Amino acid sequence: MEESIWEENIQVNPAQACVLMQPYKNGYFIFSRAAGKSFVCGSVIDDNVRVMPRGVTTLAQATIGQALTKTLPSSFKMLEMLGYKRYDTKTKTGDYVVCRTPPEGWYRPYEHLMSFEHCITFSNGHCLYILTQEGNSRGPNADYNITDEALTIDKEQFDQEVAPTNRGNEHIFGRKSSSPVLKHHGNTFLSSMPYTPEQKWLLSPAEYYEQERGIRLFEVWNKIVRLQMQLIDAKLANDVQTFKDIWNETIRLRKTITPFVSKDGTLFMLGSIFDNIANIGMNYIVNQYNVMDKLSFMIEILNYMVDRIDSCYYSIEDRHVYYNATNDSYIRDFAENNEYDWEQLASLDDSRRDLDCNPNMPIEITCDWGSAASFMEVAQVRNYDFATKTLTKRPVDNNINEFFVKPDDDDVMVIALMKKFCKYYRNHINKTVHYYRDRYGDIRLAASKKSYNEMAIDYLKKQGWTVIQHTHTGIEPPQHDKYLLWSIILKENDERFPIKRFNGSKCKYTLISMNNTRVIERDGKFAKDKRSERNQSVLPEEATHFGDAVDKRIWTKYGDKLRSSYAFVDARV
Repeated sequence: MEESIWEENIQVNPAQACVLMQPYKNGYFIFSRAAGKSFVCGSVIDDNVRVMPRGVTTLAQATIGQALTKTLPSSFKMLEMLGYKRYDTKTKTGDYVVCRTPPEGWYRPYEHLMSFEHCITFSNGHCLYILTQEGNSRGPNADYNITDEALTIDKEQFDQEVAPTNRGNEHIFGRKSSSPVLKHHGNTFLSSMPYTPEQKWLLSPAEYYEQERGIRLFEVWNKIVRLQMQLIDAKLANDVQTFKDIWNETIRLRKTITPFVSKDGTLFMLGSIFDNIANIGMNYIVNQYNVMDKLSFMIEILNYMVDRIDSCYYSIEDRHVYYNATNDSYIRDFAENNEYDWEQLASLDDSRRDLDCNPNMPIEITCDWGSAASFMEVAQVRNYDFATKTLTKRPVDNNINEFFVKPDDDDVMVIALMKKFCKYYRNHINKTVHYYRDRYGDIRLAASKKSYNEMAIDYLKKQGWTVIQHTHTGIEPPQHDKYLLWSIILKENDERFPIKRFNGSKCKYTLISMNNTRVIERDGKFAKDKRSERNQSVLPEEATHFGDAVDKRIWTKYGDKLRSSYAFVDARV
């Protein structure tokens, strides 16, 4: 090796290698947690810096807080593996500066920039320009765009504001250049699996698999996921032969959906934790399987493709869901005070990040207790609509967070759930919680002197919370009446009821649960189809637990108003 050449061995998993080895113009990478998505984002940034010196790459995200705490820390961890170093003002050495004017002597982008406040600039003049839909949404003319956490962006706003800026330097890198760059004016979208209708635009580019090669991608992918669930069960049962047979079948199926670039230069890929098994190991996958509920595991870890069912119990539409409620001012101040330390930014995870959580107001929580897993919804009522960004006269009931736990040998399940809540809201100023009791949680367990509710309330009080208890009548809210109540609330025509909103980023599994709860009709009465909870062979995307938790609080707060207006209720709203 020549002395002037620097080399570094970096291990890549099959999904990452596929991205690196297939030149594309527009990439759509739908990867699960721990599949290596951050590596891909970092490698795209590195490639752009190298092939388009003095060019501009826009990093378009929903909020600056999202970029600073999620995308950039993990991406620059990868870049530092490649040898990139932050510029040191004392030694005057380094490769990039964050949100400040580049040092004298560095190249500048071809595109004239008036300010570097939103830029990460590299020594060869390439600029990573941070665009956010909640702030500086219109940037300079750019050569490429990267969008991480793409399911949280407003696609219509992206098409109007970001896409038109991807038009710079045709004579340098594009069609008018003597050495055109294939990817010039392209996009890379990275995301976990979409789970609401408005996010499905991320999946539509995959249509070329069937159009060009007759591959029904998502059908095969979900079949692989189901087999991987059986694979884990075989591992837990120490059934070596079954494990081997299923493993071989998943490999065979995976080969039938080998990623390829379309005729128009699009590369669409699905990736899961099993792509990264050589790095994280089977034990890690089994551990995640043991601590997560089945639905969350299939989607978050195995990248299962979910879709809203027909005949849904809840009429949740786009207007009921918001994704951008990040406290950007707090995060930006934190970043500046800590000199954009990527490690500290990545570990910033508590309620101070959440704009839809007013620290001076009480919090409302409801649990749904179970033997296999327990769930909690977190809510707060405001006079502000985070979907439309407007003040309202009517109260807005916001679901702002969710937690779940499975039984753990080291902790009682109810205490583990309360610990998660108390840790996340440890900096909440108003330590008052409205606790909506799950009546099944009042049943005293044989192995304990206290019920779930009593244990939870005692723990909250010991942590300094004032607990105000609320109880609905009956063991469970009546299914038919609850259906009518939700119909009225979600239609938003009756001003006696609140406007209902969900934080789509924080309440992902609440929305999946509610959008996959079927309604059944018997003798003119409506009810939830609860068979998924009783039948382990039914896929867990039909489970209703998070929805049940939301139901209990909504019914307790607003059920009486429904009963006073039965004569005006249309059962088929």
